[in-house]
Amino acid sequence: MYHVLIVDDEFLVRLGLKTTIDWEAHGYKVAGEASNGKEALEMVRSSLPDIVLVDVKMPLMDGLEFITEAKKISETLSFIILSNYENFQYAKRAMKLGVSQYLLKSEINEDTLLATLESVGAQRSSRHVLQQDDRQARKAYLTNNVSKAQINACIPIDRMDAPPEGLFGAEGYVVIKYFCSIGLLNEQSIDMLSKTMVSLVEEEFPKVVYGESIYQMHYYITLICPVNPFADTNKTCIEKSILIGRKIKYYFSVFLKGGISRKDRAAHLPRLLREAEIARQQCFFDGSKTDGALTGMHSEKEHSYIVYNETFEENQKKEARPHVSSSKILGLLTEGKSQELSTYIHDVFIGVKDQGSYTGVEHTFIDFLSIAKSSVERLNIPITENFASKLDYDNWNILTSAGETEVYIHDIFNGILDFMSRGISGYSASVKKALAYVEEHYASNFTLEDVAHCGEISKSYLSMLFKQETGINFVTYLNQYRIKKGKKLLTDTNLKIYEIAEEIGFGSPYYFSRVFKEVTGMQCKEYRDYYSVAN
Repeated sequence: MYHVLIVDDEFLVRLGLKTTIDWEAHGYKVAGEASNGKEALEMVRSSLPDIVLVDVKMPLMDGLEFITEAKKISETLSFIILSNYENFQYAKRAMKLGVSQYLLKSEINEDTLLATLESVGAQRSSRHVLQQDDRQARKAYLTNNVSKAQINACIPIDRMDAPPEGLFGAEGYVVIKYFCSIGLLNEQSIDMLSKTMVSLVEEEFPKVVYGESIYQMHYYITLICPVNPFADTNKTCIEKSILIGRKIKYYFSVFLKGGISRKDRAAHLPRLLREAEIARQQCFFDGSKTDGALTGMHSEKEHSYIVYNETFEENQKKEARPHVSSSKILGLLTEGKSQELSTYIHDVFIGVKDQGSYTGVEHTFIDFLSIAKSSVERLNIPITENFASKLDYDNWNILTSAGETEVYIHDIFNGILDFMSRGISGYSASVKKALAYVEEHYASNFTLEDVAHCGEISKSYLSMLFKQETGINFVTYLNQYRIKKGKKLLTDTNLKIYEIAEEIGFGSPYYFSRVFKEVTGMQCKEYRDYYSVAN
């Protein structure tokens, strides 16, 4: 069904057009009406009609000026000129703007109006086939250049291709690169996340071209969005991003972040692709910089959308970063000076955070891990397999902020000190906090997100760390802890099953019974009868 906007300064003409035919019976819907070009322009922005019936002579903004401005908003609009006989010269000028249909007001009736609409519809159908071909070509361009600009890498502009002339027809474009952690989602949920994300993006950014990828437990989607060159693009993109992020969090409990390029012509798309990636990397410093602020950033709890700023790229070019001394760290480890080592690690990260360079933090992370590996070998420390997995460089791709990276490095060296002093590795501070949280709150309803928030880390990072150190995932541990409490209540009290379920944090007695059977191999009643008799 085509949506039609009627624009004429004469009320009777607008009324006549609305009542000449049964619009919906013929596959059309009147999306609105306006009495001048300025008013109509706002309606084009808000409702994006398919066809506009427009008078050539109107106050404030005439039809020809309106058509020129409206085409900047949407290149797919079709126009039908309404003209009196004496204004026919205006209609002829409109033909030069790409308007192929006109109607003399004196000749408008059901037949002429329908015939003109059908002609426009046929043109749109033919144009749609060509647009589909162009859409595939635009998507191929994005896919080709995103594959060159691999995840987490700022590929030089000269290694990306400019699009063929005319492939991207709008006057202005913005590139947006969103990402979120998917480490806690199963395969089916990841597929649903992708479909939902595409649907939301297409709804908020008409005529968008997008490309998706999944890498190291993160989902990425890159958008090339046509924008109004005269609008406040930064504000619009951030507002739409917040809306998309809220919905994604509601449906999948994941936090969306993203980088937004400046707006420019299609010829500069390689630069815009690079800008979006550089801005995306700055999300890594959300809440980590000492001044607590980033130019062009909007942060809503864990949703961060950052607009590119030239200072970001200047930071990337800085070669000097805090030196990580292997001899100093080895000396502090040998002497068991945990507090001095912790202070040293913190001081290094203050310097690298202030620099604001994503690659700087990555290289610092690699330096610390390399030193940790060599220290373990030189000091002949018998670490466990779980601890060894924490020394894998690929763990960098799971970290979501500079602050979280510092926490990870502290945990590594505290683990080494535990091995040296006790021969075993204790739990990291983050996991200790999680265990304490379970012990204190097991009877209430909470999620891994709540525990992570208490420890000031992301839930994906806590999930990885918990599994590495305990050997089981967090939900399994929580259920086992609650069942342990439930066993005692079954044998030591006369509470009913549903009362015990509420007492230990299970919202449903049926779920409690099912988990109890999975953990113990017995039904609740069996366990109570057997162990009460045994006691």
